[in-house]
Amino acid sequence: MPKLKLIVFILLINYSLFANTQNSFELESKKNIKSLLNKNYENLLISKKNLNDYYFTNDFKPYWVEEKGVKNIAFSLLDKIKNDPVLKPHANKLFRLDEVISTLNTLDKSNDKYFFNLAKIDFMLTELFDRYVTYLTKGSIKWSAFEEKLAELEKETEIKASWDKYSSNENPKLLLKKVIERDDLSGVLKEIDFNYPQVKELILAIDELEKVSSKGGYTKVPESKSLKVGDISEYLPILRKRLFESQDLNTQCQNTINTQGLITNSINTNGNDVNETNPEIEKLSTNCENIFDEDLKNAVISFQKKHGLFADGIVGLKTQKFLNISADKKISIIRLNLERMRWLPRDLGEKYLLINVPEYRLRLYENNNIVLNMAVIVGDTKFPTPIFSDKMSYIVLNPSWNIPDSIAKNEIIPKLLKDPNYLAEKGIDIYAGWNGSPEKVDSKDVIDSAILEDEEYLRNFRFSQTSNEDNPLGRMKFMFPNKHSVYIHDTPAKSLFANSRRAYSHGCIRLSKPEELLSIIANEDKNLNIEKVNEILSSKVSEKSIGLDKKIPIHIIYLTSWVDENGVLQFREDIYNFDKIQKELLF
Repeated sequence: MPKLKLIVFILLINYSLFANTQNSFELESKKNIKSLLNKNYENLLISKKNLNDYYFTNDFKPYWVEEKGVKNIAFSLLDKIKNDPVLKPHANKLFRLDEVISTLNTLDKSNDKYFFNLAKIDFMLTELFDRYVTYLTKGSIKWSAFEEKLAELEKETEIKASWDKYSSNENPKLLLKKVIERDDLSGVLKEIDFNYPQVKELILAIDELEKVSSKGGYTKVPESKSLKVGDISEYLPILRKRLFESQDLNTQCQNTINTQGLITNSINTNGNDVNETNPEIEKLSTNCENIFDEDLKNAVISFQKKHGLFADGIVGLKTQKFLNISADKKISIIRLNLERMRWLPRDLGEKYLLINVPEYRLRLYENNNIVLNMAVIVGDTKFPTPIFSDKMSYIVLNPSWNIPDSIAKNEIIPKLLKDPNYLAEKGIDIYAGWNGSPEKVDSKDVIDSAILEDEEYLRNFRFSQTSNEDNPLGRMKFMFPNKHSVYIHDTPAKSLFANSRRAYSHGCIRLSKPEELLSIIANEDKNLNIEKVNEILSSKVSEKSIGLDKKIPIHIIYLTSWVDENGVLQFREDIYNFDKIQKELLF
């Protein structure tokens, strides 16, 4: 028994010593942190008040350090910032990482100021954390400056461009508490970071392009006349090399080549076959690399598809231009788009519509699977489709079209002045006002006002086109009421979908397969019976609205680079110059 008492006594003493040491470190840390917070600083990454709030909520105890040194979670933060795919080239400048790392490297336990230096490091790391979380939730550019650029665009060109950004509203202080409690920085930050399909693959694409850049970049393709199958050119070996570098061409040509069209056969007087070679191509045709063969055509088509070009296998000026975009520029474009993905809502939804404007495509996702993929037409450069998210709430069958004032003024009235029968031929009626049930107006009143250039009076008229074969809304429209007054709809102009560049509308989005979208929605919405829907569509019933039982999130986005559902890195033309505007405001 005396022996047991001795053991207990020793344990109690050791525990007491440990507790005293812990209390000593904690008290010293609190004192040092309060001392640091009382100092004046000129170059804090965040406000002094913000820092004070962090430590006040933690009873002025440190987050990132303990008596034995800096916690592993601190190094995780530094690595996370240093290797962030968007910030990587600018991380040191924005976060002063060198200063933090230098302070860490000079930390010395034998130094009298060891505890003070630990507190200083904790102070610096908390600054970094807050700045990085702010970046993850709000992006790196000053949004008001971006909106000012869009306003300048409207002022200078009368082009009204709109973009709504969505930020995560997570409290950084609560996030830090969660990080420390879980001892898991990556897991917690993942909850607030972008949630876009194939975003990880897009980040990996940067690594691949950096490898290309480190080896000197892509081979530059000289400007030449258009090249196509059957052509022979000294430039083709260069084109082959360039397409091989981007993995569009995976096979080397064979020196035994198909000479059809290059060598002609004839019979001499002895009855023997002879080959007569075209002298113009004799020098080049001996090397298959100078021949534009089917393999090369397929490689060109592969490249064109990755860049949204017309995939005809012909190397014209536009294809040459895209071939000569450098690896470094592509990395820069990817980083712009990764940043842009952080402007999207964090929760896209289990079932949602995604419309990428520069790609001219709509996809319907359900449980991370694409159930519908179609071509769309978007606003032209004078009428950019706004970038925003909302929820589809109802569908209109056999819609009439209330023609916007700008279209009525600039397009309809000039045609009416040339042809007084134009409105009747197109099924367009004029009403005296927009509210209630206004009376119809004789087109003569409009013509007289137009001749007198009485714009104020003209604004009182509402032009409305009934549901017919000329109605640009087609047989249905899908509504998600919004401040931009845009929606997605059918169109009678189906031939335009064959074009690779499809920016033709006044801002709304035209669908190539509206019936398929309607069918998928109807199959899962109790308010829509597909048989009744088809009855309405085949009848002359005008303007039938049906509310959806379940609203469907819709995200209209603007990505000029992404990785598609097949794992292929894609690039598109910056049709609205948003890449350029964003780049001017970075860092």
